Amino acid sequence: MQEPDLLTLLARARSVLERYMFEAEGGAIRDDVAEVCMAIDDVLPVEGRVQPKRVLLDRSAPERSVA
Repeated sequence: MQEPDLLTLLARARSVLERYMFEAEGGAIRDDVAEVCMAIDDVLPVEGRVQPKRVLLDRSAPERSVA
């Protein structure tokens, strides 16, 4: 399978599992299902997610004196 197909399959599995995350009677969260959903969420790319940039301090600039 190609990567886009695998991502589509994971997204479908996530949506199916979400239906079973809450128990019908008490509305309690099923921890086992929630853990699997979180693991899938960690793998799936999110459009619009901002990727952090690595920031380096530039020490070559002259220090400004405070007067």
